[in-house]
Amino acid sequence: MAEKLEEHIHALWNQAFNGRDLEVLDALTAPGFVNRNALPGTPPGPEGHRQVFERLWNAFPDAHFEIERIAADGDTVICVGTMDGTHEGMLLGVEATGRKVAWRQCHLYRFDRSGRTVEHDAIRDDVGLLRQFGETAKCRRSASGATG
Repeated sequence: MAEKLEEHIHALWNQAFNGRDLEVLDALTAPGFVNRNALPGTPPGPEGHRQVFERLWNAFPDAHFEIERIAADGDTVICVGTMDGTHEGMLLGVEATGRKVAWRQCHLYRFDRSGRTVEHDAIRDDVGLLRQFGETAKCRRSASGATG
């Protein structure tokens, strides 16, 4: 089963995200899918998954995610990679900078028995991304624990 789940993650990133084929999400995403990193108000299921991808594409129209490492255990797959693209829209409260960036990320997916994703969580290098945007003041506030 682990190999099948890894194939689903490759399809999610290579076909749905990199290939801009949102229909792939219908087959790979359970109706009750929850994204623990989505903005408040993002719906569950394939629609929420689509909205997250569309927000990323609005910020980075040329976004591409490269899988560097992938591992599965039971119903969980961990995928480490880098998203790169040109910052042309709002993200993390930062207006478009026009800068090319590379954003390190680790994604954790949990699957149901049918092989569809039911949960997503992520660890991302947001401070590194803000630095690439030129937002060093926001990085200092983030590192000190201050919000703002």
